[in-house]
Amino acid sequence: MGFTVRGTDKAEVIQVIRTESLKGSGTPEDPFRIVVQYWSFEGKLLAENDDK
Repeated sequence: MGFTVRGTDKAEVIQVIRTESLKGSGTPEDPFRIVVQYWSFEGKLLAENDDK
């Protein structure tokens, strides 16, 4: 018996705080980069994009 792959069940547009920070020490092991973080209005870190 097979099954059907489902798509997204729910999506909504919400407001978050997006920050960009320069991180890294400039070495090959820890290069300078911009890290993007998404925060709730209550101060909870929701997601981080660090392409290290």
